[in-house]
Amino acid sequence: MDANFNHLVTPKLVKIFYILSMILVTLSALMVVMIGIKVAQLHDGWFLGLLIICSSPVVWFFELILTRIFMEALVVRFKTAEHLRIIKDKI
Repeated sequence: MDANFNHLVTPKLVKIFYILSMILVTLSALMVVMIGIKVAQLHDGWFLGLLIICSSPVVWFFELILTRIFMEALVVRFKTAEHLRIIKDKI
């Protein structure tokens, strides 16, 4: 319990949130595949179902990239504050 906030907790928590977000993005991609399978089973829905199934990995990849960019931006912000504190302490 650091009341002075000399040690930041958020950079450590980012790892956990990144893993959780990867799991959630993967589960949502699997749900899209399942929806694509259901649509493909409909009468005259095979092409749309195939399109949904084939687009799922592409959407999954872009969602993971966007999540990674967001998490890296968050870490960079906190690392910058940490490095500035080190520079301030040296002065």
